[in-house]
Amino acid sequence: MSETLVEVASEEHVAWLTLNRPDVRNALSADMCDDLVVALHGVEADADIRALVLRGAGPVFCAGADIAGLSGSDGARFLESFEAMLEAVARTRVVTIAAIHGAALGGGFQLATVCDFRVAGRTAKLGVPAAKLGILVNFENVQRLVLLAGIAAAKEMLLTGSTYSGEEAAPAGLVNAVVDDGRVQEAARHLAGRVSALAPLSVQGAKRAIQAVIDHLGSARGTQSATVAEIDRLVTEAYASEDLAEGLVAMGEKRPPNFTGR
Repeated sequence: MSETLVEVASEEHVAWLTLNRPDVRNALSADMCDDLVVALHGVEADADIRALVLRGAGPVFCAGADIAGLSGSDGARFLESFEAMLEAVARTRVVTIAAIHGAALGGGFQLATVCDFRVAGRTAKLGVPAAKLGILVNFENVQRLVLLAGIAAAKEMLLTGSTYSGEEAAPAGLVNAVVDDGRVQEAARHLAGRVSALAPLSVQGAKRAIQAVIDHLGSARGTQSATVAEIDRLVTEAYASEDLAEGLVAMGEKRPPNFTGR
């Protein structure tokens, strides 16, 4: 029997989607991203569902991308599936809540940022340390981070590879609520219950209006297409770079990488 990469359950107007690769700290593969989109479409088709909690099996929410699928053609396929997943989560009609325990790093944190709410444990570790590996975050995801937490926090996270504890993340605007580590799912359930008790059409309309504001604020894709194309080219180059290959080897060998800028 094939592994169920994303488990789906529901209770009283709330769906629970669980990233289910605990043996690799729920690292995102292209297949998992694809399965999450399929699961999300199934949730959207159920008119009784008004809120969705996204969580991870095992000790962490999501440790990031599966490094085994980042290089060459595998990297291109992962990037396509990853971006499609983020867009689907960002634009779903249901209210989404990321229940972050343990860690949400790299692609895992980017997944959390497209959710409507983030609830984190006090000692959870959050960040996008892409520069420590040799990866470049693309335009849309940088834009989302800036709109979520502001320029200062985005620069500190992306330019220094800094990570935040759950307690540090709240003042920076990265999460909505911080609770004791063992109460993350309980807090997410409570928030989902608050949302699902409200008038569905009002909530869905408000969410759509907020997304329209976000789209307007982030309209640089339409007005500065040459700049965005340049960033996209740099993302592609980073995925094909010697530095990424070195970063992957260094991670496997548990040593500092020797980056050369090639």
